[in-house]
Amino acid sequence: MAVKVGQKAPDFTLPSDRGEITLSRYEGKTNVLLAFYPGDFTPVCTSEMQCFGTDWRQFRELGTEILGISSDPIEKHQEFTKQLKLEFPLLSDRDQKVSKLYGVAGFLGTSRAYFILDREGIVQYAHAEILPIFKRENSELLSILRRLK
Repeated sequence: MAVKVGQKAPDFTLPSDRGEITLSRYEGKTNVLLAFYPGDFTPVCTSEMQCFGTDWRQFRELGTEILGISSDPIEKHQEFTKQLKLEFPLLSDRDQKVSKLYGVAGFLGTSRAYFILDREGIVQYAHAEILPIFKRENSELLSILRRLK
């Protein structure tokens, strides 16, 4: 993994289903969970994003913004968000520039990976799944966020 725990998270700007998003705009305001995933409407990714949707309020109560990132186009993200009624943005990394920057660009696209950044933009947790059929449980991610509070 290119980005390691303890280092400053590389800044980026990407289009999303809610407009352009720059990571550094969250600095000093909120924790951020960067949730890289292979693609909209795939079985594991749909389950993963539904789980984030279900637990979205818990993440917010812990001062955390979720940013979903895949290489899918904005139009597909908009359909996916509408279908799942997601409360958080999905960012489009079409050329995988950000996925490469974070070391999670895979052979078949973006790998499933998680980065938790504290309010100062420092990486406090980094995990990339070996196989895209696995995902971290929200309870694990929420536990890490509770320790940051």
